[in-house]
Amino acid sequence: MSDVARIAYIDHSFHRTTRSTEFLPEILRRHGHVVEQFWDDAWQGGPPVAWREVASHDVVIMFQSFCLPDGPYFRQAHPNVVYIPMLDQFGLWQGPIYNLSAFWEPFQGSKVLNFSNALQSMTTAFGIASHFVRYYQPVTPPPAPVQAGLHGFFWLRRELQLPWKTIRQLIEGARFDSFHIHLATDPGTPAPQLPSAEDIDRHHITTSTWFEHKADLLAVMERANVYFAPRAEEGIGQSFLEAMGRSQCVVAPNQGTMNEYILPGVNGLLFDIRNPRPLDFSDIARLGARARESTVAGRAAWEQAEEDLVRFILTPSARLYEGRYQHAFAAASAPSDAPSAEPVAASPFVRLRAFSQRHAFFRSTRFIWHPMIRLARQLLGR
Repeated sequence: MSDVARIAYIDHSFHRTTRSTEFLPEILRRHGHVVEQFWDDAWQGGPPVAWREVASHDVVIMFQSFCLPDGPYFRQAHPNVVYIPMLDQFGLWQGPIYNLSAFWEPFQGSKVLNFSNALQSMTTAFGIASHFVRYYQPVTPPPAPVQAGLHGFFWLRRELQLPWKTIRQLIEGARFDSFHIHLATDPGTPAPQLPSAEDIDRHHITTSTWFEHKADLLAVMERANVYFAPRAEEGIGQSFLEAMGRSQCVVAPNQGTMNEYILPGVNGLLFDIRNPRPLDFSDIARLGARARESTVAGRAAWEQAEEDLVRFILTPSARLYEGRYQHAFAAASAPSDAPSAEPVAASPFVRLRAFSQRHAFFRSTRFIWHPMIRLARQLLGR
């Protein structure tokens, strides 16, 4: 590879709007590399990114979305493939509902970049060369102090995961001076159940459904000193990290990635999503201050880890497996009809087909947008 690497960056097209994953291409460009972005629109019925579009690049990075080669393993098609999973794509907060060995099999001999310690433990347990780094956003000036009292903000995004009735149980022993609920659910989720008239009166609740400008939503958020996380699980958790940076006390389920950033009673509050109980909001000013301090320290650590992150991305996969595991690394230029280095009987797709037949979850059209289901369907030719 030359000093300047040509990098294909395949990303979920939803991120084209949010720009929440732009930080990684920016780092790579700042280090002098050429990054070409490819947007995967297959999750909403559009075309997937074809392997032939990215195969000639020096590095192929796949952020949550997949770009599948013809062979059974990514290592047989390209010497440097980096997959970046998001914790929330696996639904681990629901408990062990399926075996993930078939999912990770095609990545054997390739690399995984993790932004969650839980995922790092998972991928290393499956014998995949992995790198873990905890992301923090750039530090911004702190907002103006919030007026005295309790002021809450909750974006009600997923009624089935984290409804108002759960938040109501958490604040049962408190009385908020103001509480804003943003009623904008994610696509495909049920309509939210609104607070009762009694709740509205007790906590001085206001609501919104849409803001013309993001700045208007941000202005409402900044009036709060208690931020209630909107989801049961996060990939990275940009929204609650922003709240921590605003010196807000984040209240979140004791699930990833929130519990990888928040130490309850130190820089935020965590609760059991299956058994929510009233929380103590008497010390939120201190918790919010510690939250901002942790984001400042975390950002410094992120910046210090940048060189190692870039080095991991640029290092060919085979080099990371030297002296560890024996994998067959086929040349990327090998003809597509060349015999596989693996016995046919050992093909992971045979096991994946059997796995999908045992689990109706993979055949459900309701979850077709899910990256795991997309991968299974693509590999099985469905």
